[in-house]
Formats: sequence, C-alpha cells, structure tokens
Amino acid sequence: MENYERDPVEVLEYSDDLACGDVGREMMDFLTARFGELVDAQPVGTEARWATERLRDVTLSDCRHLSDMLTSWEEIVGTGRAERPGLNQVLRQDIGIWWNRIIRTTRRFREHPDFLPRWRYLPYHNAEFERFLKMVAKDHVIRDLEEYDD
Repeated sequence: MENYERDPVEVLEYSDDLACGDVGREMMDFLTARFGELVDAQPVGTEARWATERLRDVTLSDCRHLSDMLTSWEEIVGTGRAERPGLNQVLRQDIGIWWNRIIRTTRRFREHPDFLPRWRYLPYHNAEFERFLKMVAKDHVIRDLEEYDD
C-alpha cells in the first residue's frame, strides 16, 4: 500500500490543506496538558472532575477520529479523486466540521504560550468554495467563525 501522507502546510487557509500532522502529537500533547491542569484543579470524586475528564476524553477522541478521516482524505487526494462527487465530498465536508469543532475547544486555551496560531477556524474547503459561497451569499452576511469564540 502506498503512503499518501502529506506534510502540514506552513499556513492553514482551508480545510483541504489539513494533514494528519495537524491533529498529531503537538495538538494532542497540548490538549492533554491543558485538560490535565483543569482536571487537577477539580476535587477527586466530584461531578466537576468527572465532567472535565469526560470533556478531555471526548476531545482527544475527536482528534483521533479527525486524524483517521485525514488519512482517508490524503489517499483520495493522492489518487486524484478529490473532486469526485458522493462520499468523497461528504468526507471533505466532515473534515472541516470536525476540525472547527476541535478548534472551538482548543481556542479556549489560546492565551497559553504553547498555543499555535495555526489552530484557527477554517470556514472554507478551498479558494474555489470560498469564492462560490461569497458570490451566492453576496446579499447575506457570512459570519466570521471567530465570532463564536466564547
């Protein structure tokens, strides 16, 4: 089996740019450390500690799931099937959705010195998709996802 793994791009602009390395060890170590701090701040045996541990586990599971999706996407891109309709496009959309879901949690720690600026919302799959949506929605406001930071 061929290896289609891509290296992460220097600047993430679109969800099509994502590679397995973007949700790899660096992000998972960062999240594990931040959630470890939150878990340790909760008294043992409390609901608050359980909820914090659960959020940590779900978030890290989401990272592994997205990494699996990106492995599939890298093979699709590597074999020239990225523009085929059907399940390839569902996967493409899901990657953006899952990335933004993880980023919503990750950005809660954006003041930490180890936070990377590349961990940001990616509202579009690629430049063509961005142009299309902006053309279609010219009479509507497309909200910047940064507005959703809590």
